[in-house]
Amino acid sequence: MLVCLLALAGIILSRLAWCDFAWEGRIPLERVTWQPLSIRDVPINVLLFVPLGFGLAGWRARRANGRQELSAGRVLLISLTLSVALEAAQLWLPERVPSAADVIANGLGALAGYGLFRAWEMGFGNALGRYATRRNLLIGLGLYVLGAALLTAYLNHSARLDNWDTTFPLVVGNEAVGRRQWSGRVEVLQLAAGLRDTPGFTARYDFTGEAPFADTNATAAPAQRWREGPATAQAGAGVNIGQGEWLATEESYSGFSDVARRFNAFAIQALVSSADPAQRGPARIVSVSADAEQRNITLGQERDALIIRLRTPAGGENGQKPEVLVPGVFVDGRPRDITVQYDAPMLRVRVDGESYALSYAPGLAFFPGFATENRWAVTMAGNPHRYDYAYWGVVIGLAVAVFGGLQLGHRLRNRDSQS
Repeated sequence: MLVCLLALAGIILSRLAWCDFAWEGRIPLERVTWQPLSIRDVPINVLLFVPLGFGLAGWRARRANGRQELSAGRVLLISLTLSVALEAAQLWLPERVPSAADVIANGLGALAGYGLFRAWEMGFGNALGRYATRRNLLIGLGLYVLGAALLTAYLNHSARLDNWDTTFPLVVGNEAVGRRQWSGRVEVLQLAAGLRDTPGFTARYDFTGEAPFADTNATAAPAQRWREGPATAQAGAGVNIGQGEWLATEESYSGFSDVARRFNAFAIQALVSSADPAQRGPARIVSVSADAEQRNITLGQERDALIIRLRTPAGGENGQKPEVLVPGVFVDGRPRDITVQYDAPMLRVRVDGESYALSYAPGLAFFPGFATENRWAVTMAGNPHRYDYAYWGVVIGLAVAVFGGLQLGHRLRNRDSQS
């Protein structure tokens, strides 16, 4: 009973204590999600309910013919009921997100605690001999493989562009609200979205003459106009951008964003030269965004590096998990021909003919889920699949450790019992 009470107190304190409840006059069911807020939440929610399952397994219910221990089904039912109640309470906590995945993880944790109690009660050696049979291990391994396959599919899906917002404008030289100024020169800007051979959207801006700068592909893409400025003298091919001046479309750049979201693919090519290799913020060169915190895609400058922020379900609305860096692009003021292409889950960048590549899933979508920081900087160098290899190392290594350890323990017990 003591274990149950302590586990229950710990769960309630961690979930609801020190939170400010807010009643909106209705039940905000639209806040409920099926998926976890982050991958880190899954093991935390499993571990959180292990002590409760352990304590409930030892709880003895009073019956007419004596006292009887709770079954696994009842332990699971009690735990799920508590979990659903806690998730429902989070509907009135604005900083929390109720999730069905949390309920499932809590139930698995309670079952794990129940199993630990049974193994402790009969002795871990006896439990290994009884349950760690070849048949049970194969069934467990099959379930693990299925779970790993579902997780991998989820991670690959989270690297798509499903959460792109089609209301954002196209901005050159800043954010739309003017908080991330970049200084330099832009001569050409091309954007395409959709299939590589037959894109559903194309636009090209040559920045010659005076604003407004129209799309020379005649695809009815919005023209770019001075949002602030110009304060710098303009002459020749290209446009000079400096403090207090930047370009933006007056309308949303929905054609590009909508096609990119449907096909999970786009390409941006820009011929630019930086006026200062120490610019940071990052300073926004090209951005389809609403402000400094919400974007679909941003190409910016962070000191001498090209920085790319891409909005995905895994990367978030600000595209900071990860934010990708290509170092050494802006070490001097010479023009750089930059092409950024995304075909989920692969990001490819070419700078003056030098190519880089990086896979966004499953590895890059998996590891940031365990970080508490809002930003995760990744340098675009080396093997493009290095985070994928690390992910599979974790998945396979965990299986080898758990199932291999159980099998080894079972064999050692049999050997000791025969000697």
